[in-house]
Amino acid sequence: MNILYLDSSTEACTAGVAVNGETVTAFEVAPRGHARLLLPMAEGLLSEAGIGFADLDLVGFGRGPGSFTGVRIATAMAQGIAIARGLPLVPVSSLECLAMGALERFRTGSAGGGGTESMEIRVAIDARMGEIYRAAYLVEGDRGMRPILAESVIEPVFPSPVSDRLIAAGSGFGRYPELLDVPGLLAGYDDALPHAQDALRIIASTGREAWIAPDEAVPHYLRDNVTGP
Repeated sequence: MNILYLDSSTEACTAGVAVNGETVTAFEVAPRGHARLLLPMAEGLLSEAGIGFADLDLVGFGRGPGSFTGVRIATAMAQGIAIARGLPLVPVSSLECLAMGALERFRTGSAGGGGTESMEIRVAIDARMGEIYRAAYLVEGDRGMRPILAESVIEPVFPSPVSDRLIAAGSGFGRYPELLDVPGLLAGYDDALPHAQDALRIIASTGREAWIAPDEAVPHYLRDNVTGP
């Protein structure tokens, strides 16, 4: 299966192409360059992978939450490609993508040691106006990652942990470092941003029931006011 993924939900612009499980990705921090960078980034990756838009089977996109403008850009671009090619889409949460990236970073880093013990992953993106976009996931050995705290936009606070082993990721922790003051914290990645590589991992484990038609692709803002950046 040939998959294209696009995400500009945060200050990072990232894209990826998967061809029969082999992936190529790109990532650039460019807070105001999403509209300019995302399509050329996708075209370059398709060329690197040796395929074109006509060879795609599925288009994934970062549906948010995050920057209102950035979420709109990736959603509209993915929707346009899908409509032009008659393809299904798969939306990916920017918070889940952060959690997957944090898990991989921990497991492959010196601190992680490749362990498979249960742990809680907390993710937070700075939502401005004194709030964060937050969620939490529980990793139970080799059984994957499941949500334990629903996505929300809220004041910078988390409930009591459900595990005595935690990792945290996202700009919300950089903006509010006191959120890292929690017992059992193994690693805090306050520089973490969504990356296409992690989104493609999520898509690879997602069933067809998660696929949607192009006209069903909508940004996931969480906040009602969507007039700002």
